[in-house]
Amino acid sequence: MKNFKSRMHLFIFCLMTISIISCGDDDDQQEEDVFAGCCSGLTAFGEDVDNLDQSQGEIIADNIFTPNGDANNDYFPVENIGLYDNHVVSIYNADDELLFESTNYGANADEFFPTQNQGLFGVEGVPDGTYKYKIVVEDEQTFKKSGFFCLFTNNPPLEQQNFADCNPLEPGEFDQILTGH
Repeated sequence: MKNFKSRMHLFIFCLMTISIISCGDDDDQQEEDVFAGCCSGLTAFGEDVDNLDQSQGEIIADNIFTPNGDANNDYFPVENIGLYDNHVVSIYNADDELLFESTNYGANADEFFPTQNQGLFGVEGVPDGTYKYKIVVEDEQTFKKSGFFCLFTNNPPLEQQNFADCNPLEPGEFDQILTGH
């Protein structure tokens, strides 16, 4: 009987030790940076292809925008895409799930990303973070560009973020939440 009690005490001690150690693991987990790599300039879907005569205007996708409903930089900007027929603009989340696709990007309000309602605290169903884009123009010539961008509505606040690698970040081009002006 004494041997049984000793083993039981040892078992309880081991069980308590494991419980205490495993509880401490939760505190060591670091919060994921949802903006990691959003202004990296890397391609998201293979190599880019540019065989397109862009004399009408260069197709440029900025890598940060601020959809917070203030009418400044509220939609993912793809400069000059409307000048080229046969284009597709696709937006994906970090898990490569298609969130948005348009063959007439920017032609009207529902042809911009995001299409969801915007408010001071973000976009309904589209959290702040890093997203992927793919732009394809297929005509006699081919253009394919992909990359990453930041969707930022000041949640978490700017002082907790570093967008130094984002392009462009010139005063007056973006919301006050990015430039501080």
